[in-house]
Amino acid sequence: MSGDDEYETEMTASRDDVATVLSGVIDGVTAGSIRLGDGADAVSVEVPEDITLEIELEAEDDELSLELELEWPRPEVEESADSPTERSSGERIEDTSGEDEPPAPVGAADASQTLARFEVFRDRGDEWRWRLRHRNGNVIATSGEGYTRKHNAQKGLRSVVQNAPEAEVVEDSEH
Repeated sequence: MSGDDEYETEMTASRDDVATVLSGVIDGVTAGSIRLGDGADAVSVEVPEDITLEIELEAEDDELSLELELEWPRPEVEESADSPTERSSGERIEDTSGEDEPPAPVGAADASQTLARFEVFRDRGDEWRWRLRHRNGNVIATSGEGYTRKHNAQKGLRSVVQNAPEAEVVEDSEH
């Protein structure tokens, strides 16, 4: 993230959709790098090992507000060939208040370099499932079971992501 980049988004969405966005932030913090947004407006930022989390619940008039804020010192930035005037400046604000719009893409910064993406979807039986889809469109893996809540499908997906990198490959010697 350059010194001039800022990113802000606000959305009105279902609890499950907001949980999906927050899960992306969790994945990014865990991976050590968060990517906010998509396309030309995307911003990536490295997350150090030690960070400060501030949680604030406010009640004002007839409205409640829960703020989650992560803070850490800005890393020292080396001078680059680009001058600040050559960069786009200003605050990026994305309003995704429409109900039919997908959650703002947030996740680990290196996710854009992968060849596949996880998808959470509702099947014909009205159950939530996850699948891993290669960028060529082929489905590589699925949850196998349906979940009654989208949040539970996301938990299952996160469990696979966390446990799979260290999983042992075992060959069935009987066949």
